[in-house]
Amino acid sequence: MLLLEEILLVIGLLMFPYGIYEIMKGDGSLKTKLSIIGTSAALFLVEALLTIR
Repeated sequence: MLLLEEILLVIGLLMFPYGIYEIMKGDGSLKTKLSIIGTSAALFLVEALLTIR
């Protein structure tokens, strides 16, 4: 694993909860918020799997 990939993964891991918090406190319907959170979580999972690989 490259050092840059590891650094970006750690930054993403640290910022992920704040991003979820910002989505939840924002305006919009619950359905929209949940779809954005689900997409964000799925993309983060893919990023983590590709980094570890």
